[in-house]
Formats: sequence, structure tokens, C-alpha cells
Amino acid sequence: TSQGRVRMPSPANDDEWVDVSKGEDESTAYYTYIDDRTHLSPVYAAGDLRYVLRVPKGAIVNEAKRVAKALHGCNACIHRAGIYVRDLGPSGPVFLHNLTCGIAAPCAEVTKLRELAEDLAEQACQSCQQHELVVVTDATYAPVREGKCAATGEEYGHWTVHPAACSTSEAATRYSKLARYYGQMDVRLAKLTVPEALASVNIMLEEQPHLERPEHYAACLRWVKTLQRHAVEQCTTGSGAFELMSLADKAKLRVLAILHGRVEGATHLDFHQSDNIVDFLTLPSRDALRAEMDSRSDPRFYMVSQLNRKLASAGVTSRHLIGLTWDGKFTDDLDIHVKTPSGNKIYYGNKSADGCTLDFDANVTQGEANPCENVSCKPGTFEVSVDNYTRRTRGAVPFQVVCRQEGMPDVVYDGTWPANRAKGRLLLVCRHTFTEAREEPGGLAMSAGAAGRAKALAGEWSAKIGEPTAVVATTDDLAGACGATVYRCGRATEPAQVGRVFMSMAASTSNKTAPAADPVRRKKAFLSESVKRHPTTVSELVAHVQAHPATQLAVRARDHAPGYMVSLATKCAGVRKTDLPAPCHFHDKHALPVKPVRATVGNARLDRSWLPCMSPNGYVRVSAVVDVAGSCPFLALEGAALPTCGEAFPLASGFYPTDLSADYHAHRERWAFYHSQLKPRVPADAKEGAVTLVGAFLTGDKAIVYMDGVQLTLKT
Repeated sequence: TSQGRVRMPSPANDDEWVDVSKGEDESTAYYTYIDDRTHLSPVYAAGDLRYVLRVPKGAIVNEAKRVAKALHGCNACIHRAGIYVRDLGPSGPVFLHNLTCGIAAPCAEVTKLRELAEDLAEQACQSCQQHELVVVTDATYAPVREGKCAATGEEYGHWTVHPAACSTSEAATRYSKLARYYGQMDVRLAKLTVPEALASVNIMLEEQPHLERPEHYAACLRWVKTLQRHAVEQCTTGSGAFELMSLADKAKLRVLAILHGRVEGATHLDFHQSDNIVDFLTLPSRDALRAEMDSRSDPRFYMVSQLNRKLASAGVTSRHLIGLTWDGKFTDDLDIHVKTPSGNKIYYGNKSADGCTLDFDANVTQGEANPCENVSCKPGTFEVSVDNYTRRTRGAVPFQVVCRQEGMPDVVYDGTWPANRAKGRLLLVCRHTFTEAREEPGGLAMSAGAAGRAKALAGEWSAKIGEPTAVVATTDDLAGACGATVYRCGRATEPAQVGRVFMSMAASTSNKTAPAADPVRRKKAFLSESVKRHPTTVSELVAHVQAHPATQLAVRARDHAPGYMVSLATKCAGVRKTDLPAPCHFHDKHALPVKPVRATVGNARLDRSWLPCMSPNGYVRVSAVVDVAGSCPFLALEGAALPTCGEAFPLASGFYPTDLSADYHAHRERWAFYHSQLKPRVPADAKEGAVTLVGAFLTGDKAIVYMDGVQLTLKT
């Protein structure tokens, strides 16, 4: 009190306050100290938000409470000391900060508490534990004066923290709504702030004006670019890379990510949409980027795509399914209700009936980034309805119901939950009939006209074409062929080259580096000096391999689409315009292979069905580079073979009608029929040392290869 006697709550009873005798000078010094507002505690700032980082509890916190209790046993002071001693600002602990500004401590206990706070801060800096973010407002720290003496009516005084600044109400309100994203964004921030991501996002911005819907990603790209700029300009550690930042800078970037961007209610729209941006970072070319951005922004398909991703992650394999999907910006809990042919209903309250199952539910407790639900069904007629079980947004909620049967196109029903429709009033969307799914739903058939032409031309076909054969080509099939050149890789033909390869193996063993099939892990420091001499185009690479046959080439499977070359044989020569093997390139998965076309990239990628001996991290050696006139360069891969399962990659044999000579144009239909129906066989009599031409065509604008362990991005 101001009279020189301090009244404190009894340790035995919070409601009982006792007098603790203090000298007048000591009491005055104590009150002068706790009332000091001339040296305010610095706090962290990000935008208009002010905050401190509260470190986890530990033994030091208990020691701080013991010291506070020893001073005058005040329960309020003990409680505050146990919390405030954990709070850190940019200059260290915020508790008792004025001791660092030349203000004398009123007693030894205050000095000890400050020392404990600094010890705790030092421990926190050495720990990898994430700190709790505490928003600083006017109400974060309790006031100095709290509680009154019942006898005298005088206010009690306690230590506290006087922050140098407080958050604006707008920033604090926004953060409180989105606080769940703090820490949840870390993986995304790490991927978006590496140097390669900055360059990739710049490419997206360059391509944005050329999209069919350029505004679809505009806001999200602005948010991403803002984060990347803040990571470089406002974070002092990590050189802009989130994973390399200090704990304080990581916290700052998290806050900036939350404070910027589009928000609807408690949903950060740009964070959820940036899931697409992360996927775009690894696309192989500008053409592929534009195609994928247009595809995902198409209102007819982007919600179906999110259903497809969920089905894959949940391992759903049903041949008949009914899916419900809607935009993540609507956090409402839509529910699918499916009535089976026998009249039973499947929904969240009855997840299985009549052999049909609700595979997954969405938005049960909170909004999800890509909400969707699915019911695995069986043949029959189903009635599909939708309910809005929990309304969290205002206005109408658009959705799509997808009815899918294996071997048939999706049937998509668009619907909208009205703004004023009450919960429980089911909205009937459709009645859909599924049939039995067969491997070949309708069998093979042809029109009457085609049948007539086939009969008329049968004689000529038998006499000149006969029964064509299709065999996977080898390098021997191209020996001496006009218009095709084969360059073998990793072969030492001269004595000096043999010596270099031997010593390279010795160095690799002594240094315990990775084998050549794992090029990213190989370390050859001398190669950094010759980076400028590395090939920059595929043509230069071919020339380099020709001049240096011992060159080791490798690729990463996920960077390339599968392909192969097929030797076709007919009864008479001259049926095709060329005798070179037919190229078969998988542009898209689940579709027949086609001729490779430059500057085009699809969604098919090499996997273990093609490369059973691929290294664990996805790298495989190149056995030969094949340069064929009029086609794309081809890489024959070591150990590559045609897949035995044809669902993802249906094999074909390269019977392209455009390859027929003019005299045989009339046979285009029958020739094309062989493309899908005659599967290529593996050569049984290949000579020793011959390389089977199974691998990848380089169709993109750029190709990534690894030459002697160094990654190269080549223009094609």
C-alpha cells in the first residue's frame, strides 16, 4: 500500500490477505518499480499484429514460482511469474525487461526472476520445440493494480509486463479466427520459399495472362508472391527459405501468411488454393503448366478432380460410385444420402446397407480444403439426395454429384443448396442406374459400311500385308538403318577410357559415394569447374555421348513418360513409308500410346511397372540414346520392360494409318485396328549386348537428365 505496508493474499487461502511488514523505503522502491512505464517491453510485430512467443513449461517455471512465493507469498504474483517468465520478445524475455535498461531491482527476488527468465530463453533457443504464439492486446497482461483490501479499500499491486505496442483490433480478430492455421501451414511454407519455388512462381505469373481463366489463380498467386517477398525482406535468417529460418522468423512468416490473403469466415481461401500452386511447382514445361492450370480451373472439372484425389488417397476401388463434392470455401457440412434399390438409405448415420458403403465423410467438425464424400455402390437404380447438416456460411452452396461406372464416362449432376433451405429438408439431386461393369462393356463391333469395305479389301490384305507382327525393337534393328542413329552410354571403348572408368570406380569406392544409378547422391567436386561446358540441348548431349562413350547418363523416373519402339513386319515390303520401328509414347495414363509430339507433356509417368529394378529413390541408368529423324529423341533405359498389367498403360503396337504408303491407304481402318488389338511381344532371339528399346521419348520443351552425376536441364 502507499502507507509502506504491503498486504498480500495468504498462501493458505486466496481470499485471505495478510500484512507483510516491509520497510518504507523497500515498499516504495517495489511500487515504483512495478509502476515503471518508461521502459516498455519490446514485442514481436508482423503487420498490425503484436505478439510474444511463450516457451513450453519446464523446471525453471517451478523455480520462478518458488522465488515469487518467497518474496511476499502473493498468489497473484506467483501465478503471473509462472506465466510471464516464459514470454519472449525480439530482445529476449519481456518479463522484468526494465532491469536491462538501467532500472535497479527493488529486491534480490526480482533480480533472480529476471535471471530465470533469461535462462529459460537460452534453453528455448537451443530447443527445436515450437513456441506458443500469444497475441498482445490491451488485455493480454493483467494490470498492476488488481484486488482491493477489504479493510482499507486500497488496491493491491503486482508485477506485470508493459508491452511496447499492442495489436490492432482488426488484426487480433482476424488472427483469432484463423489461429488454427498457425503451424498447419509449415509444410506449404517450406515448399513455397525454396529458391526453385520463387523462380517457378515467376513462370506461373508469366503464363497467367495466357490462361483461359486468368483471374482464377490471380489472388492466390499474389498471396504466394507476397509471402515469398516477406520471407526475403522481413525475415533476417534463412535467406528466404522457411526451413532454414530461426524459430522467431518462422513464427513471423506464419503470422504474415495468416494476415494476408482472402478469408471467408474461419477459412483461409488462398492457403487452400495454394495446394494447386505446390503441385504446379514440379510440372515439366510451360505447356504442361498452362494445360494443368486450365484443367483445374475449369468449373466443370476441378471439383471432380478433388474427388479423384480423395478416392485415390482412401484406396477406394469400387466399380460403381456416387460422389459428392463442393468448393472448400464453403465450410458447410453437406451430407450425401443415397437410397438403395431395396429402399435402404446410406448416409453418415447408416454407413452401410445392401452391399453399399459410405467411404468417407467431410466437414464434420470444421471446413476442409477439398470437401467430398463418396458411396461405393453396385448395379441398380439409386436415388441421390443432399442435406446441409451444419450451416456455417451464408448464401447458396453449389455442389456436384458424380456418378461413375468403370468403363463409362462420368455423369455429373450440378446442384445448389438454397440459401434459405432448412436443415433436414433433403434436396433430391438425381436417380441414377448402374449396370454390370464388364471388362469389355459392349464388345467389339463395326458399322455396316466398314464391314463392307473390309470384305472388299480382304484379298489384297492377305496377298500383300498378311498377318502383321509386332516385336519390341532393339538397337540391332537400327544398325545401319537410314534416318536413325544409336549412341550407347557408359561404354569404354578406348584404353584411356577404360582406365578412366576404372579409376572412377576406385574413387567412388574409397569415397563411399552412391552408385551411378543414384546420381543425386554422387559427389564429384571437379565437375563444378566444368559446368559451363555441359550440354544445354539434347543435340549437344548426343554429340557429347558420341564423343565420350563412357559418359554415364541417368534419369529420374517421375520426370519422364514411358514409351517404346516396335518393329513391324508385313508379308510384302513397302506397306509402310518407313522401315524404322514405330514409336509408341504414353502421353496420358489409361490411354493408348501415340506418336511422340514435340513440346507436349501429358500425365503419364514411368513407374515400377516399367522399371522393376529402379533404385529406391527413382533413378535409372540410360543404356542408349536413339536419334530418329522426324521423331523425338529416345532414351533406352536399363532394365526397362513392358508392364504386365494393362489397366494404367494399355499396350499398343504402333499401327498408325498415317504411316501407310499411298497404295495402301484403303486399308487404314484395318491397319489401325491392329494398333490396339495386337500387343507387341518381347524379342526372343535378341543378340547378346543388344538393348531393348523401352524407355522414354523426350517430348517436353526441356528434359532433365543426370550426366556423370550432375543434373542437367536440356532444351529439346
